[in-house]
Amino acid sequence: MRHLMPSRRALIAGALTAAALLPTYALAQDAVTLRFATTEDPDRMQPVIDAFMAQNPGVTIIHESIPFDDFNNVLQARIGQGDSTPDVFTADMPAVSALVQRGFLTDLTDIVGDISALHLPASMEAVTVNGRIWALPVSTSSMVMYYNADLLEAADIELPGRTPEDRLTWEQVVELGRQAQTAGARWGLLWDQVSRIYQQQTLVESLGGGNGVSPDDELVLDITNDAWVQGLQFYADAFESGLSPRGVPGPGQTAELFASGEVAFFAGGPWWVSRLFAARDGLNYSFTPYPFFEGGDAVTPTGSWAWGINPNTEHMEIALDFVRFASLTEEGALAAASLQPIPPANVEALQTYINQPLFQTENLAGFGELIEYELANTARVRAPTMGWIQFESIINRSIEDIRNGADVRPALEGAAAEIEAAWSRLR
Repeated sequence: MRHLMPSRRALIAGALTAAALLPTYALAQDAVTLRFATTEDPDRMQPVIDAFMAQNPGVTIIHESIPFDDFNNVLQARIGQGDSTPDVFTADMPAVSALVQRGFLTDLTDIVGDISALHLPASMEAVTVNGRIWALPVSTSSMVMYYNADLLEAADIELPGRTPEDRLTWEQVVELGRQAQTAGARWGLLWDQVSRIYQQQTLVESLGGGNGVSPDDELVLDITNDAWVQGLQFYADAFESGLSPRGVPGPGQTAELFASGEVAFFAGGPWWVSRLFAARDGLNYSFTPYPFFEGGDAVTPTGSWAWGINPNTEHMEIALDFVRFASLTEEGALAAASLQPIPPANVEALQTYINQPLFQTENLAGFGELIEYELANTARVRAPTMGWIQFESIINRSIEDIRNGADVRPALEGAAAEIEAAWSRLR
């Protein structure tokens, strides 16, 4: 059954009511330095840092930018050894359960109270472990299928519609992509986050394969069922056939191929509009809803960053205020999103985000409304398991092997054996 997003008035009324019930914290009068660790470039976090410090004289926030691949190891080396810093850090939402298992997060449940009216349901699901809230949602995500209008028109392809009722199947996208290649497009289809479970999970979930973990036991794996094999075989075939390019190293490079006019269909996130596409001269592009498999479910990726607090921090009240500012207030949530730019999880800030002028241009009319619809109806979180960190590393590597020609079922069986061996130490 589909559930529509509540009206803006209802969301804001609920958010204001919930915010009014939240406790407030008096900041210490002495000068305090708070250390804040993320995987983002320094400048992207500066707006929310500056906004908070402007309201709290005497507080200095130092941002530590740590490479994504090193982040968990840094947390282990510092918080795992009892270090009081970083005081606040960003947590990839599916990693929350793993961070709880390691003792890296402060239980915020009794401190923040009922904040369900302030955030999207999928975001709250992602930060809740065993009924307790361990981090506060700050950002979320969704994806659409962008298309190059010039390449499609050159192939006499009717431009796809922009509403949920216009959703293409993956089978149709493949057919249209090949048609565009015949007419001159270099590539027919490309995914934004190649070989990352964040995006490829939607292929197997559309076919009913699940998120890879049993709903009854977070340490029981399920990545070798027929839907997983079928979904990732589809992915493999796109590269094997030449519809999609091998050798593209990462998301920045995939988006650049589309922005350069080389790709007919690009399954990607809304962040690329302001970060790359809008400023690219000569790029005639628009969007259609994220595809699904014929006979399957409409499924879109979601999840992003939550902010957690180190249990060892020496500045708990100020850390709480900083996290609450970014998550529970419209001002803070919009400041956190301003240079990312990914949708804020705060429902009031989300309304401002989806109604921004950039999304009202002719080629993007309806863009914000579609993102809102997907977040309310088709968004699926990644597997909530204490073994997420091992799962993500191993499964991403296996998906990359599949992209480069490895046989699907043996690759998944090998990944399953490796993940289960790693998880055996968590029981």
